[in-house]
Amino acid sequence: MLDKVKVIVVVVILIAIATVGVVAYEMTNDGNNKTYDINAALEVYGNANGDYTINSDDQNIIKQIISGELSFSDYPLADANYDGSVTQTDVDLVSKIINRDNCTVYHVNTCSTGDYVASTAWPIKSAIATGAANMLLFLTEAGTKNMIHGITYSVSSPPDSTLFPTFSTMTSLGSSSTSMSVDAAADTIAKYDVTALISDKTASTIKNESEFENIGVDVIRIAPAIVDADEACSQLLLIGFLFQTQTQCMKICEWQTNLQKYINSELEGTEKVTVITSNGSTSKGAWISGGNSDYLDVMKAAGGIYALDDKMLTDYSSGAYFGEGDTWLYNYTFDYIVSIRTNGWYSGTVDIGEKYNSSLEYLTHTEAYEEGNAYVIVGDAPIPIRIAYTASVLYPDIFSQEWADGINQEFFEKFYDVDIDFTGLFFVISESMVSS
Repeated sequence: MLDKVKVIVVVVILIAIATVGVVAYEMTNDGNNKTYDINAALEVYGNANGDYTINSDDQNIIKQIISGELSFSDYPLADANYDGSVTQTDVDLVSKIINRDNCTVYHVNTCSTGDYVASTAWPIKSAIATGAANMLLFLTEAGTKNMIHGITYSVSSPPDSTLFPTFSTMTSLGSSSTSMSVDAAADTIAKYDVTALISDKTASTIKNESEFENIGVDVIRIAPAIVDADEACSQLLLIGFLFQTQTQCMKICEWQTNLQKYINSELEGTEKVTVITSNGSTSKGAWISGGNSDYLDVMKAAGGIYALDDKMLTDYSSGAYFGEGDTWLYNYTFDYIVSIRTNGWYSGTVDIGEKYNSSLEYLTHTEAYEEGNAYVIVGDAPIPIRIAYTASVLYPDIFSQEWADGINQEFFEKFYDVDIDFTGLFFVISESMVSS
């Protein structure tokens, strides 16, 4: 079950596997090896060479460590059963994984307070999950939605029926997307023989993790909103391995890796623009992302230079409010404002004026807004799509919105098992659209 270790140990492991080559092999149905161009690692013990799959190559490395030909310190993931040494038992466990026999596997759980090693009954065939939109997008992309039999969400913010037709029909197992009691989930766990709970990386999400572990439900923590392509792919590879949907996940990882490579290559030598991102307004003012915000990372992945430093942070680690009477934002110079907003984009129910004005109402006196360089883009989309639309806003001479529309549609047609009619849909709102 759960086995926490010192953060420094996990950090060393992640550094080690990051240095391994980028070629992964997966057996296709006809028995041939399929090669994927991915720069990410499957963070599961037994994946001795730190690539994206566990196969005979890993087994050979483990045998060479046992014989003394190779050093365990150079292959920290070779300890398949995570007992601190490399022995024949690790060879045997990798054999079970290769043969897809039921067993216990050890993997890295991503957590906001420090990554740790957890054990999971493998493979997962039935699970429950936290129900934030990013998590549901991630699980649908990974091809696991039919193995998820219960989610937790706020009844005031249910899953979008267009994007999540399966999840939107599920009764919530809790009162929010961050908490779930064992009692509330008990009937679902028993009915569907649930063995795992997929949770967000935030430590305050599923604070009762040990209660689930104690009844035989393994808790897997991932970061579904992570932006960096390699880190995101590591998360996707883990879910693909645990649920045995690797083919789907490998294809997405390759696609996402190549998209980020393309954006980076097209921007090489280009003078970069500065940008901030705001994610809507409350009575406290506009929420301006900063610090450890994933939305900030979207701006950077799209080639923008983020204009704010950590001096703008006050009570929160991921941003700050800018409200009536505030002036601190005017101390910064930025070319663009990009607001990432959720709800209604794929169902075609977005009110252009309302969405634009509610997103930017506190920012109308900034130079970027006054010059027409304030945009609202889709927040319902998977992370790579958000990056594509942001790039089209920041560098319209390089990336057109038609290009971003094509990327959006291609992703859903290839990887998202939900039919979306893109006719008449739009995913960027500009000042000219509102004023026309």
